[in-house]
Amino acid sequence: AILHDSNMTKDGDTGWMDSLDPWFGKIADLWMRILIEDFGTDHWYQMDGYFDGGTAPWRGDKRRTIEWKDHRKVKRDELAYRRGSAAYTGINRTDPSAVWSFQGWAIVGWSTQEQAGILKGFVDSAPKGKLVVIDMSRNGNGEWKQWQNSSFFGAPFVWTTLNNFGGTSGIKGDLSVVNRIPFDGPSSAIGTGATPEGIDQNPAYYEFVFEQNFRDSPVGNIRSYLINRSKRRYGLTNANEKVAKAWSLLADSAYAEDLSTQDNTGVSHLHPYGGDDASMFERDRSTPKPVLCNMVEAWKLLIQAAESDPQCRGFNNEPFKFDLIDLGREVLAQISTPAVLNFSDATKQPVLNKDEIMKTGVFYTDVLSDIDNLVATDTSFLLGPFLESARRLGRRQNDCFSDILEDSDCGHFYEWNARTQITTWNPTRKNSADIPGGPIDYASKHWSGLIRDYYVPRATLLMKQAIKDRTAGRSLNQTEVSRLHAQLAYTWTTDEKKYSVLPNGDAVSISRSMYEKYSPLFIKCEAERRNDVAESPVIVE
Repeated sequence: AILHDSNMTKDGDTGWMDSLDPWFGKIADLWMRILIEDFGTDHWYQMDGYFDGGTAPWRGDKRRTIEWKDHRKVKRDELAYRRGSAAYTGINRTDPSAVWSFQGWAIVGWSTQEQAGILKGFVDSAPKGKLVVIDMSRNGNGEWKQWQNSSFFGAPFVWTTLNNFGGTSGIKGDLSVVNRIPFDGPSSAIGTGATPEGIDQNPAYYEFVFEQNFRDSPVGNIRSYLINRSKRRYGLTNANEKVAKAWSLLADSAYAEDLSTQDNTGVSHLHPYGGDDASMFERDRSTPKPVLCNMVEAWKLLIQAAESDPQCRGFNNEPFKFDLIDLGREVLAQISTPAVLNFSDATKQPVLNKDEIMKTGVFYTDVLSDIDNLVATDTSFLLGPFLESARRLGRRQNDCFSDILEDSDCGHFYEWNARTQITTWNPTRKNSADIPGGPIDYASKHWSGLIRDYYVPRATLLMKQAIKDRTAGRSLNQTEVSRLHAQLAYTWTTDEKKYSVLPNGDAVSISRSMYEKYSPLFIKCEAERRNDVAESPVIVE
């Protein structure tokens, strides 16, 4: 411990100091003084121990299941109450107007009576209204419903939706769920919002969520809302029937279901989370599910709108262009999932089949390359601006060092961090046998440049190694694959190659060519659509 007479311990990667330790108050006073001197204050302070980094050693295991019947009869944990009181005093002594903002992610999955007592102990430890919980339920389902609608035992809370981890790409989110925020909640819900790890994607979802705070009641017709929003978003003087139909289809597909908060596609994963269960294709990997059929049809309609309506194709209509490319990207990304699953299966066979490896591997890398070419047509999907921003920030610094890099240039240091964040998360060293453990590809992106120069070469290395092992008459040498992937990770993350900050290619013509190329995969959608005798009306205002 830094202070040998303190109760400071280490658990995982985190150092913990018990708030009941005499040194805690002294350190809290110093911390608060410097914090306010450097940044000023809005009087809100986040404190939520027991989150990343393990569990505080003195807390012990409070996850044993104990039966209980009524959250109104939950007794607070007195030790949690004492610790909470000490923690709140640590900020209140310096700032008498302090509000303790408690991140609800710290209690995700809590359900037992003992856990309820701990949370109630924290809530009771601060003056009424001075501990505010940030409800961070996945997709806005509401943590306040835990313990039979306990509403955090009376604490005011901000009801948010957590729809995204890592700022990953994806068109998704059940708007009918977030449409109930905050109207289905108790009076202690004092605000609404979103708590994602990145909102520079999926604009329809986040716009809807943030507008909830200014509505008097839930949106009556989400389909009509999205259609009317598209007209405003694209600046259409006259309504476009194809655009309206496209957004009607999206209202009934992408925005009518909640998917994983992570990217489950094959774009950035050789082994996608969830496998076939998370795919938008049936388990035969060739039959698209209805939700994907609707998205494909919506993409076709947006392409047709761009080809026929000058309002949509106009050079300055960036919102339309973004949505056109984003929807095409999503469709191709969904194709990449069964593609990579087939490729991965081919490389795992005890007796490798060269033809199967080549067929599945080439198809998968072709899909990735096509995604790269498509998204290259819009600035929002380029790697270059992200890396240039990191390098520009680094130029303002002069104290950068890493024993992984061969120089101490801060521009390079910041760029290396940016490249690492969107690939391996943890840095990979030169000559490493494998990529360090951690959330690899956690913050992956469907960006031009990243797909072309990292995801495609990674898949190609696997394909070549599998063929090499087949020629030698053995199964896949996974140890060698890990080494090759680690070296690619090191080389790419430490590289300083410049990527374009300007789009390349015509968005509409490339969208059309991509649609024509992959439309045979969706022939079954046409048959399903012909059998659909009752289509919902499209309402355009």
